[in-house]
Amino acid sequence: MGELVKPIAPSSFYLELAGVCEGEKSVFKSVTIPDYAPKVQGGQQAVGTTKGGKTIWQVNSAGFEGLFTFDCICIASGDGDSTSKKLYEWFEKCLPASNGGKSKWGDNKIEGSITAYDTDGDEVAQWQFVEAWPSKYKCADLDVTADAYIEETYTITCEKFNRTK
Repeated sequence: MGELVKPIAPSSFYLELAGVCEGEKSVFKSVTIPDYAPKVQGGQQAVGTTKGGKTIWQVNSAGFEGLFTFDCICIASGDGDSTSKKLYEWFEKCLPASNGGKSKWGDNKIEGSITAYDTDGDEVAQWQFVEAWPSKYKCADLDVTADAYIEETYTITCEKFNRTK
């Protein structure tokens, strides 16, 4: 196993949601990276045998399973320019009118990226996504004995999610 040359610092990342949360005012506490589950067509096929009797198998890949989802967490804020407020406005635009939203889901799908940095602040990894929308919102419980800020969790669903760096 090789040595990590440029380790990724899990605390050094930036999530950009084009037209919703961009720039230095876009602040997130955490973000998850979706799992990749490849689709397989036709099962495994034996295609030959090598020296020593080892069988070579072929798996026919058909892309990845369905949609991708990831969660991002921000601190709740009533400030009109906060990440919290901008994400909730985006969520409302995508929510059906029957659920109190504005039913503008198709017009509000966006693209974005998650960028990770090493301990020196240099970009070491990036994931890009397209056709994304907020599919779930959860606010932390209100508790008189709590000693932390209220966190909001948004689940973002997207049609494509690829590591580009």
